[in-house]
Amino acid sequence: MKYYKQGQLLCYIGTWTPFVILVAIFLFFYGIYMQTYLLPRIRSEYIEKPVLEINTYLIQLVHINDYVFSNSTVVITVLLHTILVLFLITLIRVVTILPGKVPKEWLNKVEGEINKMIENEENMINFHKKGSQTSTSFSSEIDDEQRLQLNSKARLELIDKSGHRFCKNCQAFKPKRCHHCRQCKTCWLKMDHHCQWLNNCIGYNNYKLFINLLGYSWLLISFIMVTYSRCYYDTLNSYSSDSKLFLVSFTFLYCCFLWILLTAFTFFHLWAIKSNITTLEYCENKPRQPVQKSALENIVEVFGVNPLIWFLPIQPNTKPILD
Repeated sequence: MKYYKQGQLLCYIGTWTPFVILVAIFLFFYGIYMQTYLLPRIRSEYIEKPVLEINTYLIQLVHINDYVFSNSTVVITVLLHTILVLFLITLIRVVTILPGKVPKEWLNKVEGEINKMIENEENMINFHKKGSQTSTSFSSEIDDEQRLQLNSKARLELIDKSGHRFCKNCQAFKPKRCHHCRQCKTCWLKMDHHCQWLNNCIGYNNYKLFINLLGYSWLLISFIMVTYSRCYYDTLNSYSSDSKLFLVSFTFLYCCFLWILLTAFTFFHLWAIKSNITTLEYCENKPRQPVQKSALENIVEVFGVNPLIWFLPIQPNTKPILD
């Protein structure tokens, strides 16, 4: 609630507005799908069945396999809500898990290297001032003006000479593939992009979950589109009301549109994983160093070494690649 504490409640609400819209759209289409397709099938096959047919269904319950696979409504309901539960779990995890900040151990190590280089420069200045002796006393041999100059211009030169990247916004070092997010005002490890719809950055700690979210979304949309096509066809060829015709047609066509977008977006990120490249690196005009890794190594770097968790909303326990 940092925006609320700063008196910027409207800004805080604005950052969550896209996510609320996304959830509202999801609930709207889920309600239409249930109301116009799945619930009518459940009522017609199980609730409104004649009493004389109850014995037949009790007999079928003995042969559970025949019962499930001979009743598509059960299969559709179970599959739909299984994918839906996985989707919701992954969505919550992607929104709540931060991409990952730069480890303090790495920052302390780099700061120590830079301080060592500064100390060497101080000793060189003292050596030239005394002519033949090297003094290690910074405060007695270097005046305030030289100290200020060394800690500003010379420090930046030493940073460039050391090869370490420096964030001017955070005033801190950052490893390779780490970027500063203007919305979050933080440097994130292996930042891919800032997703306005999720109100979170996608980076090292939640990129695998983001890919899982894309996969579940694509699977959910594909499943709804295939099963709902029958309802769409029957509605067009029946004397349905104008409101039902509009809702069914709009839902089915909108699912087709989302399926095209999700397919393209998912394939792009799968290609990016195979090529070991982030969205930010793809959009940059700067030349990139080629990554000498196989496609399998790049996949393992994101999804982990255990294939059993690749398709589950579980973040693998891997170490970030630093300088």
